[in-house]
Amino acid sequence: MLIGYLDHLFYLVGKSVVLLAALVLILSIIGAVLILYSFRTGHFFAAKLMLISISLLESVIKPIFWLMRADYTIVDDVGVRLRNYVNRTKFLEVPIEKRFIFMPQCVRSTECPAKLTPEGIKCVNCGRCEVGEAKRRAESMGYKFFIVPGSSFIKRIIKKYRPGAIVGVGCQMEIKEGLDLCHSHDIPAQGVPLTKSGCVATTLDWDQLYDVISDQAGAGKN
Repeated sequence: MLIGYLDHLFYLVGKSVVLLAALVLILSIIGAVLILYSFRTGHFFAAKLMLISISLLESVIKPIFWLMRADYTIVDDVGVRLRNYVNRTKFLEVPIEKRFIFMPQCVRSTECPAKLTPEGIKCVNCGRCEVGEAKRRAESMGYKFFIVPGSSFIKRIIKKYRPGAIVGVGCQMEIKEGLDLCHSHDIPAQGVPLTKSGCVATTLDWDQLYDVISDQAGAGKN
């Protein structure tokens, strides 16, 4: 009697596992298709649901891209764009004087004379790279601008100043981790990816950065 009961229980458990695995696979395939659609068109369908699916099913979706012989880094790219899209309205509600910009040190010139301080690298506007101009433009709008050598500096600055919103520049992985960090602190953030990654002499689309920070929807709010 007991053996028969256990056999039936194991059968139900096995069936449930198979059904769950099939459901996960189906949802992952749907997620992969939606990600490809968004990547190619720039439009998002059910953005919040897509973001949740990427967060929960990334480890399944990326192998599906590999099997399709597609670039699985598209998943990270669309994930960042989705997070930007979902965060945008709340980001714009924050007054500009409460918005912070974090720029990675790798963007600056290899001949940069600026020195490291407890709050990052202090730009001296030497003209050797675009960072000085970006800092000038951002601060003239009301942003707080930081050039940071690592995530530990960002965490320290967030803890000290409690920014209302953040714009972060970095490689895809850094932006992804940064957006997750901001989400954990309930800080609406926008990520601007580097166009050339590395440890030094990296580059980004400066016009994209200026587009992200130029909207002043929250400028008049307190």
